[in-house]
Parts: sequence; structure tokens; C-alpha cells
Amino acid sequence: MNVRIAAAAYAIATGEEVVDDILERERSRIESALSPLSPESRQKAVAGLGLNRVRVCGDKQLYDLISEAASKAIAEAAIKPRDINLILDFSTWSAETSEGLSFAHKLGADLGAENSMVLSFKVGGCAGLHVAIKTALGWMSTDESIQTVLLITGDAAPPGNRSLLPITIHGDAASAVVLRRESDQGPLLLGVEAMTLSHLHNAITIARKNGHFDIVVDAMCIEREVMPVYFLNMLRMVNRALDASSLSLKDIDHFIYSNISRRDREAFGKMLGLPKGSLPVTPMSEYGHTFASDLVINYVNMRREGLIHPGQLLLFASAGIGFTWGVTIARA
Repeated sequence: MNVRIAAAAYAIATGEEVVDDILERERSRIESALSPLSPESRQKAVAGLGLNRVRVCGDKQLYDLISEAASKAIAEAAIKPRDINLILDFSTWSAETSEGLSFAHKLGADLGAENSMVLSFKVGGCAGLHVAIKTALGWMSTDESIQTVLLITGDAAPPGNRSLLPITIHGDAASAVVLRRESDQGPLLLGVEAMTLSHLHNAITIARKNGHFDIVVDAMCIEREVMPVYFLNMLRMVNRALDASSLSLKDIDHFIYSNISRRDREAFGKMLGLPKGSLPVTPMSEYGHTFASDLVINYVNMRREGLIHPGQLLLFASAGIGFTWGVTIARA
């Protein structure tokens, strides 16, 4: 199929919190999460984050951000809401949807996208974009009437849960991507790969405790079970996507990766054998890690800065809860 990323947009929360203040405020939670680790591992967990502050929902709630991102993407794609055949929401978690329908249902109604099928799932976390694209392509391949798909995601940390150490610090954001069949606008999708190791699903979970929600990070599971295979499986997905597209690593012009931490981004580059500093600068230090919106934020900013040119090859990669790894390759 000829399916392109016809548009992509994001919306960032307007509130702001300094990372050092978050670490101080959530100190007891952080110490409890890191207590099973060795002193060396605990020290490493807070080093190399590369995050100065994060954006947090204030006057604008998460749904407002999703609606803003979706409206931007629809305008960029030059389509009308009634042209959308499928809305797919892959948000990981929000208090706004924890007890009810997904954002996609409300968004479809508010946009007037009366012709759209509405789906949602909470699989993949930071790698959810790849799962969403693969899901959309599956629907498009079996139903020719699905010409246009709107992918949306938005995530806001539960109160008191900004710190996800030993991994990252959570910022609030939303993003939207429009996929179109037989279009001449935007990068052409060449391949999408994703995998999940379900026995690692407890590495990061969202649980209700004493009437409120917490993001629970199992530091020992991360250290002993996830990290030994983290980049091995990422490389596996990269190679699988390249092989399926008849490409090699040297063909890729731009690598678009998550904003988990400076340490993580450096390790990703090292895994691929890229020269130090090869990955483009991102707004990570100001926005924090925004789950699956990271990839859209980084892609949109690269495009705004004129770094992406026609014909260039883009490799999107990320991993998240589930535990899930994903890679998408597209030609600009």
C-alpha cells in the first residue's frame, strides 16, 4: 500500500516544573523505588538524565491538548473531519479516561468525524506509535474504504508520579498523526515492526492505591530483566525493519528516538555505532519524557528546522511498557 504520514502535530502543556523540585518533592517515593538497587545503581539512576524541567497540565487539561494536536494535524493534512475513516487512540493513561471511554470517542464527536470508526488500546507506552501505525495499516489493508486514519495519544502523570526513576521524569503532552492512502503528501511508510515480551509487563505498571493511581516502577525488574535485553531487542527491530524495506543502516539519514534521558539516547546511538552527537538535538531538557509523543515532537521539530529533505530515509524507534519495542521506517 501507498500510505503516507500526511501530517503530524503535538501540543505541550503550559505549566512548568523544575526537575530538581520534582526529585525533592517525590524523594520518599524515589527512595522506596530505588531501595532494592545497589548504591552504584541508585547513583546511576539519577545521573545523566539531561532533563531540566518538564511541562505539566494546568489551565489546559489533557483532552484540550489532544484536541489541539488533532486540529493542527487535520489542518496540515488539508482534510475535513468527515474525511477521517478511523480514529485510533493509543494513550497509555489519564485520569480523564481512567473510568470511562477513550479520548477518541469524545474527539470524534467534537470534531464532527461522523464517518469514523473509533478504536483505542493501552499497549506499548512509549512504543505505542508503532503499534498504532501497524494496527492502522492492518485495517487499511483489509478495508479499502479506510483511506484516512487519525492517530492520537496524550499522557499526563498521576499526581505525585512525575519521577519514573530509575528511568526518567514524566512530562505531559499530546500528539496526533494523520495517515493517508494513495497520497502524495508526507513521508511514505516503508515498514513497521513491533514486539512485546509480556513476561516483563510488571516492569512498569499503573495501579490504584488508597483510592488514587500510581505509576509503579519495579527497579529490580528493570535492572535484571529489562536492561539486559533492552537494546538487543531494539537492534532486532531495527534490523527486521531494515531487512523488510531492503535497506541497510547506512541508508538511514535521520534517526528519531525517544526523550527518555540523555544517557538512554547516547546508548541508542552507541548501539547503532553512530558517531557521538549524531542524534539531533531535541527539546527533551525542557519538555521531559512525554511517552509516545516524544517521536512526534522530535519529528515535527526536525521538519520545522528544515533538517528533513525529500527522498531522505527516517527511522523512528522507541520502547515502552508492555514491555514493547517498535521501529518505523519512512521515506520523506
